[in-house]
Amino acid sequence: MDDTSWDGARKLRVRDALRGRVEAALASAREAVADQRGAAELDQADVHDVDDLSQSDEGGDLAGLFGGVVDRRQRELVRIDALDLAPTDVVGDGAIVAFGGDHYLVGVAAEAFEVDGTTVEGIAADSPLHAVIVGLKAGDSFTVGGTEHRLDLVV
Repeated sequence: MDDTSWDGARKLRVRDALRGRVEAALASAREAVADQRGAAELDQADVHDVDDLSQSDEGGDLAGLFGGVVDRRQRELVRIDALDLAPTDVVGDGAIVAFGGDHYLVGVAAEAFEVDGTTVEGIAADSPLHAVIVGLKAGDSFTVGGTEHRLDLVV
């Protein structure tokens, strides 16, 4: 699809694809937490050697780390759900923008994913790029990292 075919429905497909990726990562992290918690549990009726105790401690530590991933993924879902995906001509959270041949969803960090044949990445709300482009319109120029860019699309 070309850049003229962006509409509210396509923006929703971008959000849904991103949400699906984050939900899958959340499910995987939850499974890892459960696995590590299971590995950390020792039967108190058994006698355990130093290796058993060490593995139990490591499993508990890993469960805590994966728990942090679960929390982060849950926060990502909240941010995704809060995006305003109404069509717009001004850059703000929820806008799709394009420059330099690449497409971005503004307001949420995301690795590249594909929707309708277009690769989209996220621009985090706390990124320097976000601060520079919010409020701009298609055709506006901006400089980031010493390089000048032109917004080709804002929707």
